[in-house]
Amino acid sequence: MLTDQIIARRTSGRVTCVLVAQPQWAKSRLLADQAVESVGFRALGDGWLEVSESDARRIGAGVLGRDLATNAVIIPALEADDLVGELLAMVPEPFTCFTNGDWADVFGDDAPQHDGFSFDPLTDSALDAGIVCVGDGVTAVLWVEDEE
Repeated sequence: MLTDQIIARRTSGRVTCVLVAQPQWAKSRLLADQAVESVGFRALGDGWLEVSESDARRIGAGVLGRDLATNAVIIPALEADDLVGELLAMVPEPFTCFTNGDWADVFGDDAPQHDGFSFDPLTDSALDAGIVCVGDGVTAVLWVEDEE
């Protein structure tokens, strides 16, 4: 299964990658909270930062491919992007994507460094980041926890 492949491929930190079935209709932020709570994370409610699909893909590939503390490469960028693309393809469109901080800036093309960003943690790890994409009946959670 793709989610297991993604978890196994990132060899450092802790990776959570799940597809959560959510048959009931609710607001996207509520469904994002329910999905992360189902894997033991804190809900963010209004703290979720809504991002575009392209930013979600960039963030997902960034957190999967690089150590959050050191920026060291763990998975080559193209491979990480392909894995995230496959994951997002499993979420029915249209979908809404969320993250917990300024990660699109951190992993953007012109991001010179990791300094000066902020995030709302979902875990007790030193650094945690990822994407939560809410589609019709399915929510994808890709979350990474790293220590400094």
